[in-house]
This record gives sequence, C-alpha cells and structure tokens, in this order.
Amino acid sequence: MSKIIAFSSSEQSLLDQCRSHLALHHPPLATLLRTKIEDLELLASIVGRSSSLASDLGLTQQGRSLGTLAQKLTNQGIEEVVNLPVKASLGRSFTVAKLHLFGFLLKIPSLSSFCPQILDCYHAILFTLMAEDLYISIIAESNGGEPWAQQATAELLHMWEARGNAQAELFAPALKQLWEVRHSLVPVLGTLMGTVELLQLSLRLPARWSEFLTLRGHDIQVVHALNEFLFSLSYEQLASLQKTMEEKGLKTVSREQANSLLTLHPDHSLEGSDEHELSAIRLYRSFLRRNDLARLRRDTDRIGPHRTLEQQLLLFLWNEGMS
Repeated sequence: MSKIIAFSSSEQSLLDQCRSHLALHHPPLATLLRTKIEDLELLASIVGRSSSLASDLGLTQQGRSLGTLAQKLTNQGIEEVVNLPVKASLGRSFTVAKLHLFGFLLKIPSLSSFCPQILDCYHAILFTLMAEDLYISIIAESNGGEPWAQQATAELLHMWEARGNAQAELFAPALKQLWEVRHSLVPVLGTLMGTVELLQLSLRLPARWSEFLTLRGHDIQVVHALNEFLFSLSYEQLASLQKTMEEKGLKTVSREQANSLLTLHPDHSLEGSDEHELSAIRLYRSFLRRNDLARLRRDTDRIGPHRTLEQQLLLFLWNEGMS
C-alpha cells in the first residue's frame, strides 16, 4: 500500500476558495463540487490500497520487484491495457477524473476570477497524462537496454506508484510555447526556407529549442516530426500536399488553402476541428494521433516519422542530461 495524495496544497487551497465562492453565489454547485472532491479522494485511497508495484506476492520463484516489472514492460505489449498493473490502470483513471474536475470548474462563469489558477492546475494534470503516454511509447519501441529506455521505465514506475507528475516540467513548457506560436512563426506551407531554419531565426522561442534544432535539425526524422507538429497534418497528408502544389505550380499555401487542396474535413486535422477548445487539449489530441501514426509506421516499416516531436525532444533532453 502507498498513500496517494489526491490534491497538492496549492490545489486544495484553490478548491477551498472555489467552493467558498460557490457556497455564497451558487449553493447547488458548491454541493456538487464537494461531492466530486470527495469522490476523487475516495478514488485516491483505492489507488493507494492497490498492491505496490514493488511488492512480492510470492506467486513466482523469480519474485517481483521494480526491476522485474521494468523487464516485463519492455518485453510485453505495454501499450495494451490488459498488460498494465492494476495500480497503473486505476491511477490513470484517477488522473483523468482529476482533470475533469478542474475542467468542470473552468466551465462555471462565476469562477472566472479564478480561471488563471484553474488553468495552471488543468495544464499540469494534462501534461502529466502526456508524460505517461510518452514514457509508454518510448518503452514500447525499445529493446530494454538503452539508457533512455531505463530512464523512461524508472519515471513511469514512479508515476504509477505515487501518481506524481514525473518530469513533465522538463518538456511541457517548451512544447506548449512552440504550439501556441506555431501559426505566427511558420504561417505558410512550402516556403523556400525550411521550417527548421525559420524556427532557428525566431527570437520568440527559448534557447532549449535553438539547441535542439541546431543539434538535431539535420535529422530527416526530426524534420518530418516537426512538420507534423507545426501543421497538424500527417506526413502522408503533407506528401500529398507537396505533390499537388508541384502539379499546380504553387510555391506556398496558407493552412486554409492546404486544407482545401487536400479536400480535408475539419476532423481530419490532427488537433481536431474545434478552434474554441483549450489549446493544451488540442496539443494533447495531436500528440496522441501522431503517436498512433508513428507506431503504425514503425510496425509496418513505412517511411515517415517513427517518433513524435515530443519523443524526439524528451530523448534529446535526457541525452543532454546524461552526457
């Protein structure tokens, strides 16, 4: 057993303020919020009561430890939910439920004054989910012996055991910043100057991106992954667009023209069709879809990016930290 803390001190303080505010202005919503909080605390206690990932139940001669679990993760379909430990599956449900709680608060107009703090909590939880997915995707493509696979396994097991946010803060701010300025930094597709060069000239990106692009921007896999991230189009869609542009003698096209040339339905965008949706949600959806496409290309040995930009960036940061 391990104690899972449902809310950090800052989250608990914010929830208390929101509940007090609602108690004065919307008592029924205050009651509903209290119920949701209590449900999450109960779920956290259930996750905590689940068998520790390191506990040996004495069912095999080999025994059970974090080491044996790490070995299993790299050898058996970690991406299949039936192979996940109960603690991991329940813990992820807890994290998703917690995300929905803060999403619920964002929808209450009378809590608009608390919106910045609620958004901070919402983003932190969302990037925790992304970190978990990132670690799983990195482990799934490894043979278990790589240093970065071992680090991903250690981070993932820590997250499953304690439902901590692991190292989301290592990559999340950089991804969020590039995502939010991508339209203005690279406004058109097919420019004579490549996307890597355009980004390197930008003064609006942190030094971390400049270093990454300088050292890894020559890798065609990174370039393809970057283009998918920036334009919300798959490698296959971008290849089809390039062919159409050559046939029509077009040098550049806007994002809207690209969708028209490809006759794309709004839902075909990797980030989804709802432009009013939270930016972080659109980024997460884009990552999940790009991650699925990358896995399919790896499994079938197709051309195109075999890793997402998020994977490329995290592996780069880990490698820099190890060197």
